[in-house]
Amino acid sequence: MAFQIAKQGSFWTIWPVLTNFQNRNVGIGPVIIEEELSLSREIGSMVPGKAVRVEAYCSTANLGAGFDVFALALNKFADRVQVRTTNTGTIKIKARGPFGRELPRARNKNSAGPPARALLDRSGLHMGVEITLEKNVPPGLGLGSSGATAADLSSDELVQTASLGEAAVSGSAHTDNVGASLLGGFVIAYGKPLRTVSVKPPAKLSVVVVSPKTRLAKNKTSLARRLVPMKIETGNAVLNVGRASAITLGFARGDLDLIGSGMEDAIAEPHRERLVPGYRAVKMIALAEHASGVAISGAGPSVVAFVDKTKHDPKKIGRVMVREFSKNNVESTFFVTGAAGGARVIRSE
Repeated sequence: MAFQIAKQGSFWTIWPVLTNFQNRNVGIGPVIIEEELSLSREIGSMVPGKAVRVEAYCSTANLGAGFDVFALALNKFADRVQVRTTNTGTIKIKARGPFGRELPRARNKNSAGPPARALLDRSGLHMGVEITLEKNVPPGLGLGSSGATAADLSSDELVQTASLGEAAVSGSAHTDNVGASLLGGFVIAYGKPLRTVSVKPPAKLSVVVVSPKTRLAKNKTSLARRLVPMKIETGNAVLNVGRASAITLGFARGDLDLIGSGMEDAIAEPHRERLVPGYRAVKMIALAEHASGVAISGAGPSVVAFVDKTKHDPKKIGRVMVREFSKNNVESTFFVTGAAGGARVIRSE
């Protein structure tokens, strides 16, 4: 439940025993979280007929200079997943909700299938699962990604396993989006082996999300990735390292001006913005109206603007951005939200 949208409307599928995620909320001050999740007792006691329902929010990825590393969970749309254990030995997937029809049912094409299979194999449990996906996040907006997570793993391993579903649907794993929806807040996903860090964003942060009503190719995530050059100039790499550092320090300090100063990408966005007509003009007008920073959300076409709501009106900035898109003959809508917490269990039986 996350959101760098994969090519067929992907999903955040959560494994049945994420009890450690209950009541995880985003706090007021910036706090770095590096926790281990121990779920071996819950997994060991699983028997056919048990079910858990889990909820996780959408996210926005990259945030400018943090290509494939940074993401922020957004408190707007949330996908819900119910997983019920069975004695069939098979994986069955059902979908419902406003966008359920856009999800593939085939296990190898749905983002829930590969992680579920991998987790069953890894756990040594000889049982099947029935997965019901309630798809509430609109696909294709650049607000999410796909994945499935499971038990007896560290938070890093959970994110890595979840990314199997994203890779199955969009062609590549996006651990930044998956990490944000799983852990909540601002997430840094980096390294081999993968490491994830979650930082609680400042309470004064409002996020304006403007979504152009443009039709992009179903494979737009992989298309956007192909636009990014395989080789980059040293100067651009240096620029992005500095800006990404500013974003990280800004979240740690709760400094929106510092965060915004890093939301200018020298590597991916200059090549991807052609997929979002009018983007450059929209970005400039939002910054002129005192947005702290502006970036394409994931692979697009949505655009996010970070705003200090204690100083400026985020709705006004959203309206200005919509008007600027219209000058480029692009119809769009916007909403204002904030940071969200991580995945949580909402029912177990």
